[in-house]
Amino acid sequence: MSYLTQMAGLAYHNFASAGGRHCVGYRGDRGHCPEETDKLGNFWVERRAALLWVLLPICVAGSLVFVSQGCRPEPETYTTVQLLSPRTVR
Repeated sequence: MSYLTQMAGLAYHNFASAGGRHCVGYRGDRGHCPEETDKLGNFWVERRAALLWVLLPICVAGSLVFVSQGCRPEPETYTTVQLLSPRTVR
């Protein structure tokens, strides 16, 4: 995969799946406490709130820590490796 595919595709899906898990856990927790509310809420509204108000600030804070420590933001070029015993696959 190219770097663009990894950053755009895989990073988004990893981020969105964490938001989904967070919101399912939150809804399950509210389902065990029915005296607080008579509704469980909307999955998509809670997922958006989990992404925007929980995970995004954590990611921004983490990226600021990485930048303050001198991590390089750009990916390096591909590395070519010489094999000890090269083989051809037929």
